[in-house]
Amino acid sequence: MVQKCRDPNQEGVFLLLVSGERRIKRVQRLAGGALYLISDNDHYQPEMIKPQYMHDVEILGRCEIRIGRVV
Repeated sequence: MVQKCRDPNQEGVFLLLVSGERRIKRVQRLAGGALYLISDNDHYQPEMIKPQYMHDVEILGRCEIRIGRVV
């Protein structure tokens, strides 16, 4: 279930639109305003979004519940 949320003030799992691509990632805020995006899928490396590229990121919602395995 995805709850509407525009700003990830707390760390958590979010549905994001990054450069036009939808992603579900664990989001951590870093010092200076950067975001660190972490995937539960080992095939994807963590990614840092620097503050100057935040205009390419839209937070669509916060994931509250995970039911079953995501494949």
